[in-house]
Amino acid sequence: MAKGIQSIEVGYRILTAVQEGPGAVSLKEIAARAGLAGSAAHNYLVSFLRIGMVTSSGRGQYRLGPALASLGMTAARDVEHFDLIRERAIALSEATGLGTAVVSWSSAGPLILFNKGDVRNQIFALRNGLVPARTTAAGHVFVTYLPRELTLSVIVQEMAAEAGSADEAQAKIWIEDVAQGVRDRGYAVLELSGLPGYGAIGAPLWNAEGQLANVLSITGPLNLMDRTATGAHIPLLLNAARDLSRLMGAPPSFWRN
Repeated sequence: MAKGIQSIEVGYRILTAVQEGPGAVSLKEIAARAGLAGSAAHNYLVSFLRIGMVTSSGRGQYRLGPALASLGMTAARDVEHFDLIRERAIALSEATGLGTAVVSWSSAGPLILFNKGDVRNQIFALRNGLVPARTTAAGHVFVTYLPRELTLSVIVQEMAAEAGSADEAQAKIWIEDVAQGVRDRGYAVLELSGLPGYGAIGAPLWNAEGQLANVLSITGPLNLMDRTATGAHIPLLLNAARDLSRLMGAPPSFWRN
């Protein structure tokens, strides 16, 4: 790995600690979040105050400042968020050894925009395009967090295709059952009924309006996928989803641990 300047990286941790909020943040809390002694954090904050990257109420409470707002507006114009998501999906695949996918919602259901196979080439080949909502982790995340008017008709159609008939009441019951589990965990996890022996885990990506923008998912053979909450794979997925949500400008409540 190329050499860097550690103080810049430490400074970034401090700014991220301030960004977490909510509202103005105390020196003690900033230091704890950044993993620094209070005196060290204070020295950085003094410099950030001088150049307008943070502001202070004078009572040891800090907020992000106008200099960062100016940089952020420029970045918002110039940064392609999907490029960031795609790069992180590739890195996540390499870190987990599993397949990854970036999924959006369309009027016809979940739509894979990008996918990356695992490094061992043991994962079935995903294809970009439409996938079912009822039998995919991404679909479960979408039906949990998107407005019902966007997802209900898709679920009714899928249930009718499976059973020959379905109505909105049945679809609503199914959605609520799925949504309860996703909300409790913060992500969706399931075995793929259409592909025995494989599973998927999906996490939400939030935009600047606090709305669900995409789902980032990992997919692989069940015997290679750690589906425990504190295991090898789920924390990596959730960290990636939180980082991307933060970079897309989501409110801190959507990406704070």
